[in-house]
Amino acid sequence: MTVADLFRAIKRHWILEIILFVVTVGAVAGFTFTATPMYSAQIQLMPKATASADASTAQSSSAAASSAAAQLANYIEVVQSDAVLQPTIDNLGLHETVPQLRKLVVAENVTGTTLLDITVTYPNAKDTTLILNEVAKQLNKQVSADASDMLTLTTVQKPVEPTLPSSPNIIANMAIGVVAALVVAVLGAFLRELADNNIHAQTDITNAVNAPILASIPKSFTVAGHVPAVIVKPRGHAAEEFRRLCTNLSFVENGNEDRPDNDHSNVIIVTSAVPGEGKTSVSVNLAAVYAEKGESVLLIDADARHPSVAKALGLNNAVGLVKLLAGDVDARTAVQRYWKPEMQVLPVEETSTSNVILGSNVMRDMVDQATRHYDHVIIDTAPIQVSNDASVFARSGGTMLLVVSQNVGQKKALRNTVRELKVAHVRIGGVAFNRVAHERSRKGNYYYYEESEVKNRRTKASTGDSSQNSASRNARRGRRTTADGR
Repeated sequence: MTVADLFRAIKRHWILEIILFVVTVGAVAGFTFTATPMYSAQIQLMPKATASADASTAQSSSAAASSAAAQLANYIEVVQSDAVLQPTIDNLGLHETVPQLRKLVVAENVTGTTLLDITVTYPNAKDTTLILNEVAKQLNKQVSADASDMLTLTTVQKPVEPTLPSSPNIIANMAIGVVAALVVAVLGAFLRELADNNIHAQTDITNAVNAPILASIPKSFTVAGHVPAVIVKPRGHAAEEFRRLCTNLSFVENGNEDRPDNDHSNVIIVTSAVPGEGKTSVSVNLAAVYAEKGESVLLIDADARHPSVAKALGLNNAVGLVKLLAGDVDARTAVQRYWKPEMQVLPVEETSTSNVILGSNVMRDMVDQATRHYDHVIIDTAPIQVSNDASVFARSGGTMLLVVSQNVGQKKALRNTVRELKVAHVRIGGVAFNRVAHERSRKGNYYYYEESEVKNRRTKASTGDSSQNSASRNARRGRRTTADGR
């Protein structure tokens, strides 16, 4: 994952990040504000030669002074010994045990000196100084009891009763909590992105497919009755993207790596990795764009397991591809016209043996004839993860168009599809990124077209704007009309 991918993941999963941030900060705040306040006090002691030492014996005094530094390490251990802590508990009537009190008492040597700092941290401010003084008293008893040391401990700095708790440190804790929350939020977005199998951005496609993205079909393209965009919204964003797709397809290579030059250069095989990515919608709209340009096109529904073209266009698929290949009907009966004379549709009847029929010599001969009679032949095939029909057609030549839907397409399925096509020596000509939540800044001009149409419809609503209904009726006039000799 690149830095750009990480930023996209952060942007995409912002809701999760906010939740993680709030939960983390809330947890830190809850711990901070519910924790028992602890108060700390400190006393500073210094070893000193005892008054009983023989003052006339300079050597003894010097020895006592020089041993002070060496004894500091022992004094630190004595501070936390039972000999000091147990009398402290008994004298003050504390409820803590020796091990519990030991955790609250810390002794350390001030670096470079013979000073001994003792710190006590306790829930009660007044008791903190009492415990500290008692610990110092008991320590001095232990030191004085050892006559060989000729030392005693004098107080250099007396303890001061604390007025504010030493912990929890609200400011420090909340600062750490905010930083930790940011880290958790970013990490959560990163892990969510790694676990997310859906395709969201173009990079998800380009990371798996070595083919150009020819168009980005907007998600907002939803028209009742599935009427092609160029019919119902000829100036809309979707119509422009389908025209862009049509233009870009003329620049890509055919799908058979073993046969770069063949007579199927005008064949487009439309498929997807998994069902539900909108391949039929793309096929129908692509055919309508060719018809709009005045170029003849035959749209063949080759997904016999799940026929969709006839349903999308409101045509009857009682007679179609299966009966045509079986010789039960001729092309004039099976092929139907839609919208314009240039747009011919060959629906398919539902059958479970489609792979046998579609891979037959009769099917290949039919496609060969269609390529000679039409400017373009579009074959809507089953998803690759459902059937390899698309590979069969692509092996005979033509351009494979892979439809990938945002938030529906799956990364793993797409990788598997690319792998299967590579094994079959089939090249993906290009990708149509479908149902994309497009950005205004990138497609500003197209928004002008769409938004102006929306405003017009709202303005004319009271007078009965019938432009869309008229377009739909014009499209339906051609339904169920047989082909004119093609």
